[in-house]
Amino acid sequence: MDDKYRQDLFAKMALIRCFEENILKLFSQGRIGGTTHTCIGQEAVPVALGENLTEDDYLFCPHRCHGYFIAYGGAPKSLISEMMGKESGVCAGRGGSQHLHYRRFFSNGIQGGIVGNAVGAALALKLKNEAGIAVAVLGDGTLGEGLVYESLNFAALKELPILFLLENNRYAQTTPSHIAISGSMTARAQAFGVQAHETDCSDVVELSSLLAERIQAIRTDQRPFFQVVNTYRLAAHSKGDDTRSKKEIAQHWEKDPLRLNGEKLDAQTRKSILDRANAEILQAVKSAENDSLSSPYRLLQSYKPQKLHWISSQTHSPQTFQKALNSGIHTMMEKDARIFFMGEDVLDPYGGAFGVSKGLSTAFPDRVLASPISEAGLVAWGVGAALAGLCPIVEIMFGDFLTLAADQLLNHAAKYRWISNERVKVPLVVRTPMGGGRGYGPTHSQSIEKMFLGIPGLCVIAANSLLDPGILLQRSVSYNCGPTLFIEPKTLYPQPLACVDDNRFGNFYVRFSEDTFPTTFLSLTDFDTPDICLMAYGGMTPKVLEVAERLLMEKEITADVIIPSQLYPHPEANVIEYIQNSKWVITIEEGQEFCGWGAEIITYMSEHIPDCRTRFLRIAAAPCPVPAAIPLEQTVLPSADNIMETIMRKLK
Repeated sequence: MDDKYRQDLFAKMALIRCFEENILKLFSQGRIGGTTHTCIGQEAVPVALGENLTEDDYLFCPHRCHGYFIAYGGAPKSLISEMMGKESGVCAGRGGSQHLHYRRFFSNGIQGGIVGNAVGAALALKLKNEAGIAVAVLGDGTLGEGLVYESLNFAALKELPILFLLENNRYAQTTPSHIAISGSMTARAQAFGVQAHETDCSDVVELSSLLAERIQAIRTDQRPFFQVVNTYRLAAHSKGDDTRSKKEIAQHWEKDPLRLNGEKLDAQTRKSILDRANAEILQAVKSAENDSLSSPYRLLQSYKPQKLHWISSQTHSPQTFQKALNSGIHTMMEKDARIFFMGEDVLDPYGGAFGVSKGLSTAFPDRVLASPISEAGLVAWGVGAALAGLCPIVEIMFGDFLTLAADQLLNHAAKYRWISNERVKVPLVVRTPMGGGRGYGPTHSQSIEKMFLGIPGLCVIAANSLLDPGILLQRSVSYNCGPTLFIEPKTLYPQPLACVDDNRFGNFYVRFSEDTFPTTFLSLTDFDTPDICLMAYGGMTPKVLEVAERLLMEKEITADVIIPSQLYPHPEANVIEYIQNSKWVITIEEGQEFCGWGAEIITYMSEHIPDCRTRFLRIAAAPCPVPAAIPLEQTVLPSADNIMETIMRKLK
């Protein structure tokens, strides 16, 4: 390797070192706030990697990402501006030090999460038969995260083109690796059939050659590889949380890779490179400080749904709820090759726990993927594939299991678009059956969708029997709603969809709002001012409609019914005109009452109805787990009888 190449690599290492040292000075001077995580002492690894990546490759990094960003080609000035919250920042100040997006570079501050996303990007590359690989950078401490092993398993099973690059800097924040990690790091990957190797190399030229060999093998063989590079973090974990002894740190400074690599150049060349790097960073700091701050208004903008007309469901030979979903997915996959379906037990002949995917794997064998029991992994891989240009539909077998994937929904799927300053999209749909009524017991019968309401960037849809769920699902993908959690009441699967004919459904007059995901309004008196309004969603729909008819027939009380399909962001403004003259507004939900959907609806109404004199009531499940025995389950969950009883008791 010629001297010019070594000089170029040393210059990149020097630029990263000068950046990190100056950033720490800015924090100490109060010119930047918050936190940061420098890679002082580890610069050879990102530089060696960056030399071997192409524009077709994806790079996912954890919180210690500055070196990789710069080695990937990101401008130091744009990163300084980002950390200062400036409009000129790489993400317009949204991501700060840890959360970055640039071309095919992504970083996130949650340990382990990006490993799953990188695997998803590798999956997308394989499904699209595109050139390129994915790289997941992780630290030794991240080996404590379960998603890492779920992703290693999946990458090996699917033979994905991905490099797992583990920087072993010997500490997870302040915890030494030998306290937190048992056994061999490479053996962990090898247990999944993934080839692995460990090196102590800190010579940037030799390390570049080693990674070139690994990456070329991945490109050729289309199989994952796990590379451990033993290194050492010379600075604190973040700005000052360092409990290591001064003696230990001093010993490692003697093996500083920047110094050792610099000594292989002549003194004048080395000094010239270091002076030039430092001058570039100082100029970048000066320029960034003169830039404008990002606009708070821009940071708070939300995504507005499109106005769409809803075509009423068919009036002859209606499909069941389950068949409509199945048909909708078939139609989507026939029209759009970007869509693929992934979940547990979704292949034929089984077709998923509730049969929604029956026939899909026969019709689209390369685009229907059976996964391990790995809810966090399923959503993580879906997020990565969505970032890489596909439209994944992920099935979680039971809604109760969403808690296992909550991190990916909250900290990854919902944030990438915002962090990137709107430059990427995450067209991911996570489908799941929700609720009781089938006697499945306390961990398979809950309604926990309220846990995911209020997450900016995440759309939550609750399908019901009044709207074709297949069309709602198609809209979730087609109208760029971003990551969507699609709730399907399991009691509705065998039930026929409602037949709305000439804006009538049975004894009800029906109207639909013109939203991407409509709210359905039903009235027994052609929308004369009712005595009460009943609001519900999902599986409560048939019960609430029964209650409205019984109130009129048995008690001569008129009740209009409002059924939203979009729970968050909730289209409250559409509802105001229908309820502002009602004496009572009553919300009914199958989940728990405290901090629930009904509480949010009522709060909004009471704040936005002028001179509000409306009275409110919430009806929800009893505050206990859902029993398995069906007779006991029926006493815990809302039924038409106990909804009627509660309403009449309150009205009296």
